[in-house]
Amino acid sequence: MRKCAAHEWISVFAYPRGRHVGSLGSPAGRRCGSPREIRNGVEVDAGVTRTGCPMTRAPFAVTMEARSDQPAQCGLDAAPHQEKRSCVAERRRSVKGVGAMDEQGNAEGLVREATRFSAERPHWVRPSYDGFGLVNLPWSILASLGGELEGQPVSPAIWPSELADGIEAVLLVIIDGLGYERLQRALAEGETPGLARLAREGILFPLTSVFPSTTVAALTTLATGYPPSQHGLLGFTVFLREFGMLSNLLLWSPLGRFPSYASLGLEPRSFLPVPTIAERAARAGIHATVVSPEAFRDTPLTKMQAAGAEFRGYRTPGEFVAQVHAALVRPGRQLVTAYWDTLDTLGHFVGPESAAWRIEFRQFDRLLADELLARLPRRNLLVVITADHGMVSLDPARQRPLTDPALLAELRVPPAGERRAVYLHPVTGAEESVQARLTALAGEDGWVSSRDELFAQGLFGPLPYHPEALHRVGELVLIAVEGAGFPWDPPGASSRVFLGAHAGLEAVEQLVPCLIWRP
Repeated sequence: MRKCAAHEWISVFAYPRGRHVGSLGSPAGRRCGSPREIRNGVEVDAGVTRTGCPMTRAPFAVTMEARSDQPAQCGLDAAPHQEKRSCVAERRRSVKGVGAMDEQGNAEGLVREATRFSAERPHWVRPSYDGFGLVNLPWSILASLGGELEGQPVSPAIWPSELADGIEAVLLVIIDGLGYERLQRALAEGETPGLARLAREGILFPLTSVFPSTTVAALTTLATGYPPSQHGLLGFTVFLREFGMLSNLLLWSPLGRFPSYASLGLEPRSFLPVPTIAERAARAGIHATVVSPEAFRDTPLTKMQAAGAEFRGYRTPGEFVAQVHAALVRPGRQLVTAYWDTLDTLGHFVGPESAAWRIEFRQFDRLLADELLARLPRRNLLVVITADHGMVSLDPARQRPLTDPALLAELRVPPAGERRAVYLHPVTGAEESVQARLTALAGEDGWVSSRDELFAQGLFGPLPYHPEALHRVGELVLIAVEGAGFPWDPPGASSRVFLGAHAGLEAVEQLVPCLIWRP
């Protein structure tokens, strides 16, 4: 669906040198206190209610205000100080409460408790694939529209089933690179009044991204409902045994400035081994549309992720809004996915705390609230706003390039993955030596683990694994801590300074918002 400008420049061609976690619904991998029990896939303190709630708040409710003296227009008001308009001259729905909360009285606490990584790394988040992650969101959306489920939806402890009563369409807005913690700071500082109103009138809680927390893996999970361990798109760059070389999965091409594999006559859709949510929706009589930058229309990744959906491209913010509205006008059950990528691009180059990033976020907030949602063309609509991952502000003093000739000489192929989640393929017999070199290089700035251990812990997702998953990751994985990074610049490439990145396990990059609102 997208091609990240911050990644495109580093491509270079490279040849190679010569715990079982159960099903998708398994609660394995949770790190919670005792005593605990598993209820409907949610690990909770013994003694709380079946919803996972100590009943400190009223149950979820959808309220309606009947009016008949206003024009038939759906959506969030463009003028925040004016009286609210009704939807189709009759009513306005507003989500008032969740009712299924953890012992501290909030959904955020429940998600954080269920996804704690370890006491040694309190700022890390363990990706959830069993109710609190992005992998579950597509199934909740499909269920809201009456589609058939083959995966686990978001836990009812944070997503009440009443949420979707009476809807005929879902608008899923994906804001690339917007982390939950970054959004919370913007709300607290009053930078995004539009999103603040949506959060007050709706429900806002975090979900986890996937591992690695990067666009190609997370967007494919949102497009399919499968974790990276099963859909196989396991990072920005990976070693593809099928082609015998390092490959850029965003471009589906050899690692370098080369044409994509599609230009050789290969079919991108066949590379993705699982059905998309759009394909499932079509079988259920639900029309799916993807609204994304026009430049991504014919890219191999779009052909994989948007298979089964109508593609509507945009070139400007105004066309973005117009294309979403045009898609929603279509009668019948609708799933419209609208993708916005500028925050991610800016975050990489200037950082997610920069003035430019903040201005861009404020502009998008106005576009979202004053244009997109203020003039929705239909009612009976559920709006879901989320992201694929967050972003870490990189510390320039903690960037440790992988340039040691002795290290590179012991690798079959150059380092793959990303600077915050590096995949390494040691030559046979050099695994211990490479691990020792990496550990010494990283110090306190990184954590070196074996691929097998990470898969056993379920970080990439549960079984059954894609047949090439283990080969694509490499025997060793180096994960950055806090603002550190481990870049590798290909020979001949001009080095660029990145001020923001993602792919790791820090909460700021792992937790993404899930904001749900009814017009």
